[in-house]
Amino acid sequence: MPLFLPRRLTIPDVSEERWSRTYAVASASLAPLLVASLWNSKRGGIGTKEGITVYLYAGLGGLVLGTLALHTTKKPSPPKTALFPWLAGGFLMSVLWTYIIAEELVGLLVSVGYVLGISPGILGLTVLAWGNSVGDLIANLAMAMNGSRDGAQIAISGCYAGPIFNTLAGLGLSLVVSAWTSRPEPFEIPVVPAVFEILGFMIGGLLWALLILPRKDMRLDRVLGIGLLAIYLCFLSLRLSQSLGIMHA
Repeated sequence: MPLFLPRRLTIPDVSEERWSRTYAVASASLAPLLVASLWNSKRGGIGTKEGITVYLYAGLGGLVLGTLALHTTKKPSPPKTALFPWLAGGFLMSVLWTYIIAEELVGLLVSVGYVLGISPGILGLTVLAWGNSVGDLIANLAMAMNGSRDGAQIAISGCYAGPIFNTLAGLGLSLVVSAWTSRPEPFEIPVVPAVFEILGFMIGGLLWALLILPRKDMRLDRVLGIGLLAIYLCFLSLRLSQSLGIMHA
């Protein structure tokens, strides 16, 4: 894949089967430069004095990290101690690459929709939303079907913990970054009916689960599933009708 080498050169990997001291030193050295490139692209600092300064600091940081990696690792096997910096760096750089790829995919999706005459709202409600969730759906289904009772509990926890993380951590971090970027001016969130509709259906799904589960002695059955699917289909039908102009918000 075209992105394999860039990812390998910027994401620290200390697993036994994929360990390479060369790649480890390279990732420690080049990761700050990738962060600086993303920072400058968002701040419009590419080619400016501020952007060059950011690159210089990133290069200096990469030189220090690369030197430390060179002197604290061995060629035959990954480090056995002080793993936290490597794991934290690998996690953060993986998140960064996910963000970069997701941003490009969204741009590509919007472009395809524009060429085909499809509303971005419809694409977001269908292709983007389903594509963003299909990985969790497959993993949770596999866990529930093949992981016995504990697997089912883990799958249910994942179904609710994933959206909670996306809503609280993802949305919270996005708002912090947006507010920080627009400082000292306040960051205003557009007040549109769609926001309240989404929140309403989310609350409706939670209330339905809160109503059914205690009555069923916390056992999941088709009543809960059918109700949740019905709520989602109502939401999808409403949003598609508004996007197609059949119904006005």
